[in-house]
Amino acid sequence: MRIIISFLLLLMSALVNAQTLRGIVLSADNRQPVPAASVFLSNTGVGTITRDDGRFELNRFPSGRYELVVTSLGYETYSVVVQSASLPEQLQILLKPKARELQEVVVEPYEKNGWEKWGKFFLENFIGISAYANEVRLKNPGVIRFRHNKKTNTLNAYADEALVIENNALGYVLRYQLEQFEYRFSANMLLFQGFPFFEEMVSRRSGKMKRWQSNRENVYEGSLMHFYRSLFRNKLVEEGFELRRSVDVVNQEKARIKEKMRAQMKGAVQQGNKVVFSGGTLGVTADSATYQNRVMRQPDKMEVLYKPIIPADSIAYAIDSVTVGLYFKDYLHVTYPKKKEPEEIAKALGKQEAGDALVSKLQLLNNKEIAVLANGSFFEPTDIIAHGYWAYWERMATMLPLDYKPIRNNKAP
Repeated sequence: MRIIISFLLLLMSALVNAQTLRGIVLSADNRQPVPAASVFLSNTGVGTITRDDGRFELNRFPSGRYELVVTSLGYETYSVVVQSASLPEQLQILLKPKARELQEVVVEPYEKNGWEKWGKFFLENFIGISAYANEVRLKNPGVIRFRHNKKTNTLNAYADEALVIENNALGYVLRYQLEQFEYRFSANMLLFQGFPFFEEMVSRRSGKMKRWQSNRENVYEGSLMHFYRSLFRNKLVEEGFELRRSVDVVNQEKARIKEKMRAQMKGAVQQGNKVVFSGGTLGVTADSATYQNRVMRQPDKMEVLYKPIIPADSIAYAIDSVTVGLYFKDYLHVTYPKKKEPEEIAKALGKQEAGDALVSKLQLLNNKEIAVLANGSFFEPTDIIAHGYWAYWERMATMLPLDYKPIRNNKAP
């Protein structure tokens, strides 16, 4: 990690020379310039719009690796990974027009009165349920359309325009290009991704500015951004994170009872208004029926947590001078004892009361490493999923830009 830190110090000293990314945006069908297209680095406040000739300049390109995003009404979203160490002299971007005929021919129609039916559900899952969400307003809900597939019991949300989100808790206005929002009710799983652009709000009231800064500090502590930045710098212990290994094992008792019930159901015979099972009844006594009901309410799989704390270098390693790889098997159980679990998160997790620490789990979906950068970004986001605290905390209401630095030490940990 010393090599990485030394390299980062060299990068910071080089920032005195501002880097500029130049390019031109053209329509892919006729190679004509696309004026007024939005060009920005995802999850930052660095952005601009194209001129009448389709050209643009990003004059404050920060060090590191970012997703460059280009959007324009009537065109598909364009994104490409760009690194400050190897900026092209001139970037040519071809935007593909959206196929209108494909928008009209769909298997499932959009929901009528979709916002009235799904709006509250969307806000709770997209904006979040934290206390900060009460001060966040989606200013253009009318651009969102919903499609509910009853066969797969899946809800999808779509937006042709960027969502405008005013976060009065943290002092940001986000313009979020929504690329995917999918909720799978059968698995209780949410998948959403997109490209946020941050505009920092300014107030003449010093008290309000201090409150925004205080809220940002609180949101950052124990967050995924905090975790990944600490991992990159090999400072997980100093920052207060504890790592353990956990695995899911099949609930054998529940499996046994389900098999017993399945076998009895095969021999069931209807007699009038009654159903008589092969064993006479599913529960021989009231006590056994109560026991069966209790077991059947348990999850199909149960977590086995290994108590020993594992060192960070057993799961993280340097890929190159500016990138750290993260790889582990089963689940990575992450505890942050410095902060108490919010009551609203505990309730969402089905707990009777909030815990004394933040507890989350990470799971690699495709059994391959993810790349972690110094600013807390990671690639590819679709290769890793969070459970527990992070599964509910990491939403629009608590999102911070990649250039955010906590004031406590005037720099990221």
